[in-house]
Amino acid sequence: MAVVIPELFSAAINARMETSLRIGKIAFDATSIAENIRECGNKIHFPVVDRIGKAVTMKKGDKLTPSQLSMTDNVAEVKMVVDAVELFDIDKHQVKASLVDLLTEQLGDAMAEAVDSDLVVEMDNSAVYKTPVANATSITADEIEAGFDVWGDDVADSSFAGIIINSRLRKVIKGFDQFTKMDRSYSKEGNGVVTEEGICGYWNGIIPIIVCNNNTFDETLKECKTYIVKKNALGIIWQKEANTEEERNSLTKSTYLSADELYAVKLLNSKGVSILRKTIA
Repeated sequence: MAVVIPELFSAAINARMETSLRIGKIAFDATSIAENIRECGNKIHFPVVDRIGKAVTMKKGDKLTPSQLSMTDNVAEVKMVVDAVELFDIDKHQVKASLVDLLTEQLGDAMAEAVDSDLVVEMDNSAVYKTPVANATSITADEIEAGFDVWGDDVADSSFAGIIINSRLRKVIKGFDQFTKMDRSYSKEGNGVVTEEGICGYWNGIIPIIVCNNNTFDETLKECKTYIVKKNALGIIWQKEANTEEERNSLTKSTYLSADELYAVKLLNSKGVSILRKTIA
């Protein structure tokens, strides 16, 4: 007799992954442009439309020279994130459905952690903008603002998906007047309160600050890594529903439950992320 109903188990794991994702929440879901991820190949193409030429001022009689639309092909590797657990009959009969719920949470959390870590690696490897900070495990409001300065006048708050910080910086940021004092026009009620999604407040009252320890601390150099991310800069493609399987082991009176998901990540705009850390390579 099956321990779980595959369709329901898959849906539950997906739901848990969506809840557990931190960095994945601010990535652009590009699944619709690569619907064959389940069927073929180990590479995914993220086509990006190149910026057109500058506008010109026309005079009477001038002939407009149109720019040609061009696209840059960004290729990302399709990866499989997978996890498995062994469910013993004695445990299953003692706690029944609650154990399956716990397994769903653990599988979903583990898979979400792998995807978030991969998104950080992609930003570390591909981002152009990097701003040094003075302290490895602290940061100032001025240094965060310097991280925004790399975009010049393209700094509309509504154009940013979020700021990702390591938890070591949470207490520091909570102490910023710019972040918590309500007599500041850009402060927001509720700043400093971590919600279920890991958001501890909003920079300038709009940009979510996400607390995430997944690959945001360099264990070798012992320094925090902070990321300011533009909307649509990070791309992610999902298989959409997790594949789940179970296998009976009669010799140990247990059942193996496994789940896997195909995905691909890509920094679609190398100038869409600003990294702040002490050591800038």
